[in-house]
Amino acid sequence: MDTTIPPQQSQAEKALPAASAPMTNPTDSMIDGRVLVPFAYRVWDDNNVSKVINNSWLELHRKNGKYNVAPAKYTITYEKEEPCSGLPTETINPQNDALVFFNISAIQNGSVDSIALPNKIIPPNKPVEFTYKNDRYELRATGIEFYKDEDQKPNARYTLKLFINGQYQRTLIDQTAYHDTATTLEFIGDLDRDGKLDFVISSPRDYEESRTVIILSTAAYPFVGTAQFDC
Repeated sequence: MDTTIPPQQSQAEKALPAASAPMTNPTDSMIDGRVLVPFAYRVWDDNNVSKVINNSWLELHRKNGKYNVAPAKYTITYEKEEPCSGLPTETINPQNDALVFFNISAIQNGSVDSIALPNKIIPPNKPVEFTYKNDRYELRATGIEFYKDEDQKPNARYTLKLFINGQYQRTLIDQTAYHDTATTLEFIGDLDRDGKLDFVISSPRDYEESRTVIILSTAAYPFVGTAQFDC
């Protein structure tokens, strides 16, 4: 599990937790019930994705090169049996170029400021800096180098920390399991409109898992959504 704060961190660095969430059942399609992606979700018992998402949900989509938060527009396709698992599935089909669906009260409708990075992956020991609203942001990664180290060290750690104006803010990701996967920055922008940047990160622990993490500057804990598609 990716919930451990490294012991060498200072007390200031422990102020906010890493981006992780407890798993009550690792085979469930949804963990938090507040984050979903366009995906084929397996139906476990009575855990239908169609009973989770509704017309109160929002989506983050891209249109004409800009990001917007808007009411979720989608259809759901039902399949009686998935060939791999033998289970029925419900697939969320977005009508727009949606990155993620969510039910988070701090995020409101409207266009969203965003930051574009040349590379979605922050390599270890190669900090990336950018400026937003006169604040200097820095992302510092330590640990494995993706697609090189994880096969030899499947339990190696990757940690991604956020600094603003040289001061530590929080640990975005502190993950100890990767299997042919990587932590990638899918979106950086001001989702909750507080003048500080928020993050949407893809960070699956296995190549047969989808795992999306939303980290808001105004929320102490991240919002996490996962789905399994292992055979």
